Amino acid sequence: MARLTRYAARVAALEARYDANRMHFRTSRGRRFSLDFGDVFHIVTDTLGWLHDPDAEQPRGPILELLATAEPDKELGLIGQTVVLAAKQAVTGVRP
Repeated sequence: MARLTRYAARVAALEARYDANRMHFRTSRGRRFSLDFGDVFHIVTDTLGWLHDPDAEQPRGPILELLATAEPDKELGLIGQTVVLAAKQAVTGVRP
């Protein structure tokens, strides 16, 4: 039993370390997913650049499409809400 307790503690520590660099999102259907901060910042810079530069190429990709399914929840903070809204606009191809 003690061995299982030690294994559980090691797994929990690894999960906490792995999760430290991730942002968590939720879809309108309640599905939850997380993405690495680096991926999120890459997408937010690409989408915001596209939204404000008429000559920029429309961003595409599976991570962008996944972010477009998320809800812009208040718990995400400013960056999280911005990336979700920008992803929704980029996927639909609508500029402000």
